[in-house]
Amino acid sequence: MKTTLFILLSISLFLNMSCVKNAPDDKTYETIKAGFLNPTGTAKPKVYWWCLNGNIDTARAKQELAAMKDAGIGGFDFFEIGVPKEDVMIPGGPAFLSGESLKRIKYVIDEAGKLGLTVGFNIASSWNAGGSWTEPRNGSKSLYFSEAYLQSNSSSGIQKIHIPFPEVSFPERSLVGYTHKPLIPFREDGKPVYYEEVAVLAIPANVTKNALDTGQIINVTPFFNSEKDELQWKAPPGQWKILRYICSNSGQQLVLPSPRSAGLVIDHFDSVAVRTHLQYVIDRLQTVLGDFRETALKSLYLASYEARGFVWTPTLPSKFKQVNGYDITKYIPSLFDPGLYSPEAAAEVQKDFKKTLSELMIHNLYENAKELCHRYGLKINCEAGGPGYPLYNGPAEPLKALGTLDIPRGEFWINHARYYKDPNGQDSIDILRVVKEVAAASHIYQKGLVEEESFTSFQHWQEGPFDMKPFGDRAFCEGMNRVVIHGFSHNITGSGFPGFVYHAGTHFNDKRVWWPKAKPFIRYLTRLSSVFQNTDFVSDVLWYYGDKIPNSATPKNTHFCVGPGYDYEVINTDMLFKGLTVQNGKLLLSNGAVYSLLVLENEEAINPRVLVKLRELAAMGAVISGKKPMKITPVKNSPLSQKEGKTLIDQLWSKGPREKGKIIDGKTPLEIMNDLGIPPDFDYSGKETWLLDYIHYKKDALDFYFIRNTSDEWVSRECRFRQQGKAPEIWDPVSGDIIPVTIYDQRDGYLTMPVTLAPYGSQLIVLRTIKSQPHYTQIDTEGPHPPLLKFTKDGFVLLKEGTVKLDKQDKSITIDNSIETQTLQGPWQLSFPGDWGAPREIVFPKLISWTDSNIDGIQYFSGTATYKKTFQY
Repeated sequence: MKTTLFILLSISLFLNMSCVKNAPDDKTYETIKAGFLNPTGTAKPKVYWWCLNGNIDTARAKQELAAMKDAGIGGFDFFEIGVPKEDVMIPGGPAFLSGESLKRIKYVIDEAGKLGLTVGFNIASSWNAGGSWTEPRNGSKSLYFSEAYLQSNSSSGIQKIHIPFPEVSFPERSLVGYTHKPLIPFREDGKPVYYEEVAVLAIPANVTKNALDTGQIINVTPFFNSEKDELQWKAPPGQWKILRYICSNSGQQLVLPSPRSAGLVIDHFDSVAVRTHLQYVIDRLQTVLGDFRETALKSLYLASYEARGFVWTPTLPSKFKQVNGYDITKYIPSLFDPGLYSPEAAAEVQKDFKKTLSELMIHNLYENAKELCHRYGLKINCEAGGPGYPLYNGPAEPLKALGTLDIPRGEFWINHARYYKDPNGQDSIDILRVVKEVAAASHIYQKGLVEEESFTSFQHWQEGPFDMKPFGDRAFCEGMNRVVIHGFSHNITGSGFPGFVYHAGTHFNDKRVWWPKAKPFIRYLTRLSSVFQNTDFVSDVLWYYGDKIPNSATPKNTHFCVGPGYDYEVINTDMLFKGLTVQNGKLLLSNGAVYSLLVLENEEAINPRVLVKLRELAAMGAVISGKKPMKITPVKNSPLSQKEGKTLIDQLWSKGPREKGKIIDGKTPLEIMNDLGIPPDFDYSGKETWLLDYIHYKKDALDFYFIRNTSDEWVSRECRFRQQGKAPEIWDPVSGDIIPVTIYDQRDGYLTMPVTLAPYGSQLIVLRTIKSQPHYTQIDTEGPHPPLLKFTKDGFVLLKEGTVKLDKQDKSITIDNSIETQTLQGPWQLSFPGDWGAPREIVFPKLISWTDSNIDGIQYFSGTATYKKTFQY
């Protein structure tokens, strides 16, 4: 191995840079620049502060919070969690929210306040929401059934028949994190302490498959005595199957609580269960904190809803009728055996069932929680609706659910292998990347923040900031504007190095060997977050992701894509109705964003209300495209009959040339954008390879383009931005420098400039409307792309040898760039810290990897060493 010193030539352009002046009224520019140079508040990343096994060491907590503050972290989410059963190193602490637990929680929150850190608080030990105080009546629920048979003829009178109590069991496949120690109490007679009768139904015993009609089903609930488990009924002649349905607990417990904090998960669909749980947590915290407004505690956190299996709640039948306009009772058998009914009927009930669960969760969990939190001066945030479908049994429509919260949050991982095959069979979608969806919800519901649980991983100490940065940049390009690092594991005194850690997540705490070097990376994340939080997302296309529940907006450019150089926003049915109109042929959202094209998700059947809204938008001149549906879906109080719906579909959809009032079928979004004469927002040679990713923000007359290199090689391209009459600057989020760009041109509707990106590198390019400044218009070299270069405050640096030509109006100059190299030969002196197993000092005759050393203390050393060498230059 050799070390080579490169001497690079900086090219000063001898331009009069003093003419780069702000417009007198450019307050927006100065405000955003000030936030970039000195970011504060929510721009600073948060961390999950994992309190492992509920064990909090206040002395170490004080050190850790000071370390967060010093590194530039703005706050943390207090998150008590258990550890896997094989981890026996971490002693268990007090039960969550017990007296001793509250003393330690108060200390931590008070200390955070002294340091100016903000605190969020996860409302359970582990997830989902719940605890030891959750009574079975408020616990998560499911539906169970039993069956019996009855034979009747014309002479039969009232018959008595025993209907057994359904078996209430908790199979492992139906639960997340099942412990085989059910917390559900049972009575002496074998029945659970909590249960409610739902219905007793009689159906013909020998009904043909797919032929059961609700007219054949008899609701015999009034004739059933639940105390005696006995039905007394005069049945019509024939053989009948009697089905008894009860609601009881699902058995779902907290997934990974601390040792003394196990408990049931609450019924997320029941308003009483939700309010009871939140009120308990709030009341317990108030006993030690008092008025939350006077503390560092700013929000409560509802961790992601992760459950499997069938769910039910007692208010579901009434809500189902309210939402869908018909009674679910005679359709309950279809939830367990859809083959009894016609495929159309079974599918319709399943769709309406999921829609009902979604409304219950949105109103009874998220809206309910927000209202209660606001009463005490707190905000609520959550990974609402996810990570759910398709990974878990996430029943909520995610955009609407996220839009209900104060602060929506998603998540993304580093290097994982969980993918979901999209139903169209084409896309393998990363289901542990929920960024675009959360960004869209925040934009369309005007929430401001797009928080992301960031850098979750199972790699255990194998990643550092260089490995994390590409994943963070990808999230930034999907719309993230606040980083919540997963996570900072709390370490009690004596835990040593590299310390105790939660089993998932990037280990990002003061026990990491590179922690003293992490501040520039944190600053990088902070500067970008500040800019993105104070500007507005820009795209050309709206994607309506359909009316199905559950749903997923999917990661950027996977299931839906416009084409390279274009971006898009995602909207749902709720916002289609409430926030979308048309002005001058452009689509306008209630947040002020403007779009040229609305693309519809491919749906076999379309909501008739959506169809009517599309007719209205098309008549106003909106450009809309999508595959023609076959029919309308039945909905409560439908504005159209099936016949009227089919007629309107035929009238609206057209495969011919674009016409006002028509919806385009048979063309891709990219083809339509070309037809409209709208070129890519961001363009470069070879964009079909998707080599460069980008996101575009705007505020007043300022445009901000963040670009990332998706490859591990140096890239240089002539980049084109669909802007005119502006001058570019580079805002370097690593150094904080603001650098004028001295090579650019305005032509063909674009601002064009050379951009060089290091492997996985990124740049923030700002375009301003300012007086024209002296600059070169083009740089040419022998290759197909611009030379590798770096702009500086005084000009630029060429990073490779070669000859380049610079054009400026009618003049040009030629530069022969030569880079001097000097190889450093001979030994190096290394210094290691004491008491870490390595020698204090050693001389390496040549540079080698530590793992190749024959000295154990060096071969296995994990820490910081210093290299010294004297050389002449």
